[in-house]
Amino acid sequence: MQRLLAALLMLALSGCQPLPHPLADDMPGPQAPILTLRDTASISVSPVAGIATEARDKLASAVAEALQGENILASTEEPGRSSLSLLGTAREIPGGRGVIVDWRLVGSDGRTAGQVSSTVPTALAALNRSDPAAIKALADASAPGIAKLLQDDTPAATAGVDPPSLRQIVVWPVAGAPGDGKDALKLAMAAALTQAQIKVLPGDGDGNSLAVVGNVALEAPQRGLQKVSITWALLQPDGQQLGVVTQENAVPQGSLDGRWGEIANAVARAAAPGILALIEKAEQVKSGS
Repeated sequence: MQRLLAALLMLALSGCQPLPHPLADDMPGPQAPILTLRDTASISVSPVAGIATEARDKLASAVAEALQGENILASTEEPGRSSLSLLGTAREIPGGRGVIVDWRLVGSDGRTAGQVSSTVPTALAALNRSDPAAIKALADASAPGIAKLLQDDTPAATAGVDPPSLRQIVVWPVAGAPGDGKDALKLAMAAALTQAQIKVLPGDGDGNSLAVVGNVALEAPQRGLQKVSITWALLQPDGQQLGVVTQENAVPQGSLDGRWGEIANAVARAAAPGILALIEKAEQVKSGS
């Protein structure tokens, strides 16, 4: 795993080269007092990045259920205009001593409303195989901290902090990715940009936002290795390309055909600074500086 992660961390910025343009809430019991949420009516729990496809959906559902137990209106439905989105990124504690999930609440305008981390002494492998006890333990451990972010009398960790850029970003599913890379890379990139204080809009955005469009290309295997190239293009709403970030190297044959997991997180973390640089360059051009 470490060898594969290292192989994917080579990063190069390129100029503006052509790139194809791919591509009911469960209510608490009748006697339960509903918390007044900050500028929102409900919470939409997104699939959790960093774990297997089936497991991340089940974990999202379990977290929504656990939040309902905290008297929070929560579901895994697509967020509405008045909803907050809950984004999570899972990572294993070194030595397999447990799992940490970094949670971030994002408003419909892409601004961060709060963040918190949850830790459980559960093996990542147990989550990946959708072990019910592991999923429930993580959901139950996460819900109280998330609920505290939503209470009017509890200031959010990042409330009132303006992102450095007024730009808004929508991240598209990644084309050409084998295994679960299409969605895993999208989720990981959304999490990486959000952590960098960039406004990442849920769903397809509002049609007036910049878009991050990813594409994966794999060459034919040679002597047990495959060259993989991952490109991330930053596009304006009209489709004009502002620049490209490229990652490439050789990886063991077939190593990306299944679950990407932490590999997707590592790829996104490595590419995010390049995307940020493209945004800053575009802003400088716009301001004439």
